[in-house]
Amino acid sequence: MRPLFLSLLPSFAFAQATSPDSTRLPSVVITATRVETAVAVPASVTVISGDMLRERGITHLADALRLVPGATVVTSSSFGSQASLFLRGGQSNFVRVLLDGVPLNEPGGTLDIGSLTLDNIDRVEVVRGPASVLYGADAVTGVIQLVSRTAARGTRSALSVDAGSYGQRDAVLNGGVGFSRASLSASLADRAADGILAYNNSYSNRVADASLHLVPDVRTEATLSARWQGATYHVPTNSSGAVVDHNAENTSHRLVVAFTGSRILASRLTAAWNLASAENRPRSNNGPDTPADTLGFYGYHSRGTVTRRSADLRLTARVGATQTLTLGAEAGRDHERSSDISLSQYGTYPGSFVAARNDRSVYVQAVGAVAGRGSYQVGARLDDNSAFGTFRTARLAASWALAGSWRARAAVGSAFRAPSFYENFATGYVTGNDRLVPEKSRSREIGLDGASHGVTVSLTAYQQRFRDLIQYTSDPAPSTAPNFYNVAGANADGVEATIACLLPAAVRASVTYAFTRTRVTDSGYDTAPGANLVLGQHLIRRPGRMARVELGRALGVRANVTIGAAYTGKADDRNFGVYPAEPVVLAARTLIDFASSVRLSAASASVPLSARLRIDNLSGISYQGIYGFQAPGRVVRLGLTVGHP
Repeated sequence: MRPLFLSLLPSFAFAQATSPDSTRLPSVVITATRVETAVAVPASVTVISGDMLRERGITHLADALRLVPGATVVTSSSFGSQASLFLRGGQSNFVRVLLDGVPLNEPGGTLDIGSLTLDNIDRVEVVRGPASVLYGADAVTGVIQLVSRTAARGTRSALSVDAGSYGQRDAVLNGGVGFSRASLSASLADRAADGILAYNNSYSNRVADASLHLVPDVRTEATLSARWQGATYHVPTNSSGAVVDHNAENTSHRLVVAFTGSRILASRLTAAWNLASAENRPRSNNGPDTPADTLGFYGYHSRGTVTRRSADLRLTARVGATQTLTLGAEAGRDHERSSDISLSQYGTYPGSFVAARNDRSVYVQAVGAVAGRGSYQVGARLDDNSAFGTFRTARLAASWALAGSWRARAAVGSAFRAPSFYENFATGYVTGNDRLVPEKSRSREIGLDGASHGVTVSLTAYQQRFRDLIQYTSDPAPSTAPNFYNVAGANADGVEATIACLLPAAVRASVTYAFTRTRVTDSGYDTAPGANLVLGQHLIRRPGRMARVELGRALGVRANVTIGAAYTGKADDRNFGVYPAEPVVLAARTLIDFASSVRLSAASASVPLSARLRIDNLSGISYQGIYGFQAPGRVVRLGLTVGHP
């Protein structure tokens, strides 16, 4: 099992120079720069190994991201419930999430990560900081890339089953076959849970995915990957977290297809492409619980189809031994069809819209070394969108080698988030605004990385400024005016630190720490104390301090054990169960988790057998990540794997 502290260190993206027939590097350089480079590029990056996650029984992206410094994951309740990610204090729609280069976010950045699983995933790459230069809209505070597995030569297959608290039950079948010029990796997964609440809290998730990798000649490689997912979560809670609903449910069916590849055109010129298609069909159903359920807003139904398709082409020229220049162009089309109806004692509010927008962009990036001790990354991008016009972003980063293995780095950049279709075109009870402009951000960061006497250290300090934030108002003037406007602003500053070392008795140790300070600089329309944005106050649900201490050790050649303690500081929130909403504070907490894996069969067994145990919230602490919504208590999972996973 790969030591966690090696997987979680923020690092420089780097790679060795490769010959045309060399093995492609599985390093973070692809997400950080989208090209293979021969220099260390300054970036705050975390890579989490898929094998390590599987051995620890971590099956969902939300749980994996809890290991990343500066990442706050907030879930509304039980397994599969809505989960939001706040990276470096930014909004939950400020992170672009990719599966093999295909964006999973809806147009506008919204993404519920609660049901995203890690089946057939080789690694999770997290780049913190603005990345709109390379990835366009929504990559404001970072990018997360899920990279599918590629089968090694030969064949492998495995069946994994897990069972745990609250009726958890999983079954996963995966396999792969590899040849000299082609390989195929695939998996089928069926996951379910009864939930932690009294009724109507079950969760089911089915995933089928495959990745085909082709190397037709020494100059060309291509990968075709596809994933289908169907998930259903039953929602018994109302807006304040009370368990009152017997029949509400959210479902989604998602299909993602990617065709990526590259071809060496000349000794110093490479072309790469990425064709992406994502379709999501979300559904929400909440009818009256009984014939007498006719008070307030007692029913809601919605249907939607969201499609995102894009084509990206890049040309990368290598100049000298360490300089690369990339020119890229991307064309994409987003389309959404939505209909909903709200049922209430005040009347029926139907709404629907069909909307589409096209985006064309060009970008340029240069990466290289300076005097053998430093490196740089500079890039710029121009987006031309059919809905909001043109938008420019840029990023400049540099690093410099100090004494020994120590290196200093710095970066500045800009990014943007495009309005969602709902914010633009909603009808019915809510009216969209087709004159919205993108939300903007500017950021800067400095960092120091190195090692001394067996201790590895990484430090980063950053500042971010968010402007033209889109705010909802329930009382527009006049009453026929839209409900959304670009009026709000906020700052998010912080520090991230990681320290790792090897203690006596071969104990692996790591400590991660994140300090985040957010402040509203423009509260917009709502100036009440219970508003989401209160001038001079913190953004809600962003803890000021988070830390994790982890110890791990191999027990002989058969077993590994890891124990971690994660501290989450207090955070501001709102009690939305009363009107107007009231300010509240979420209490600090420390959760302990335990994971172990053991090989039960002999090392020479042709069909290996292994077991794993995972315990989350070992001490059974009662806490809330969102005010009024209870989080799971102690969760125990036991799993077996037969075969080569």
